[in-house]
Amino acid sequence: MDHNSLRKLVEGQLLRLEGNAFQDCMDRLGLLLHPGDYQPVRAAGPKGDAKNDGYCPKARVFFAAHATRGERIDKTKAKIRSDLDGCLREHRNVKVWRFLTNDTLPGEVDQFIDNILRPAHRDITIEVWGLTNLSNEICKLPKKQIERIIDVIFEEARPDSNTPQIVQLGPIKSGRDLWPILSVSEAWMPPVEPDDCTSDEQDLIDSVIQTFIDWLEISDDVEISRSGVRDAERSIDELLRDLQSKGFTLYSGTGDTGNRWPTRLPMAIFKIAREAG
Repeated sequence: MDHNSLRKLVEGQLLRLEGNAFQDCMDRLGLLLHPGDYQPVRAAGPKGDAKNDGYCPKARVFFAAHATRGERIDKTKAKIRSDLDGCLREHRNVKVWRFLTNDTLPGEVDQFIDNILRPAHRDITIEVWGLTNLSNEICKLPKKQIERIIDVIFEEARPDSNTPQIVQLGPIKSGRDLWPILSVSEAWMPPVEPDDCTSDEQDLIDSVIQTFIDWLEISDDVEISRSGVRDAERSIDELLRDLQSKGFTLYSGTGDTGNRWPTRLPMAIFKIAREAG
């Protein structure tokens, strides 16, 4: 895939993200851009996230991630001011404050940052990474890391196209989320899993994925009765809890077998990700 096509793909994926999904994506980017330093932050207790969506305690870089697509200008300006003021109030020695958004900010917002906020806080660097900045930074990374950040898998090119098949994966929280994927699939890809798994973790992942495949293979028979589907979904719920207890989340989606086989078949794709602590 050429760089321009890759950039458009990344921008398209970023534009689809809202709320926590965008923040999760930015956490994955931060962990790769600042290995060994970046710390994700989530709201907890009466103080919430202390106006800090993630930070680098060594470099003293603080992040505010906000999906602003389609938002009113006045709301965006108020959000930026509130997050910046709150971060400086709650945290010491802030060197860089970086606002991350999946939109291109209007000129009025840029002027507000440049003419109001930066002169008021000359001792820190205030940065805005909008859609273009984010996509450029992501596209500098290796393909596997790009897949990890935006939750897609680049499949081999289709026979009738020079464009790779792009499969968007979603987080699977329950058996009801996964069953529609298993029931329509007639094939599967070997699962993608973290590189640093222990032997016990590998055994757990292998067992879980094999059970998913078993359900996939008999899904036509299971769907004869609603009770059979419920049993399958409950079994999957237990497996997802086993993964969650070890700090893993399952992402899944459907693609097709492309030019692997003479006949193109719907294919289940599984990705096991280790969630940030």
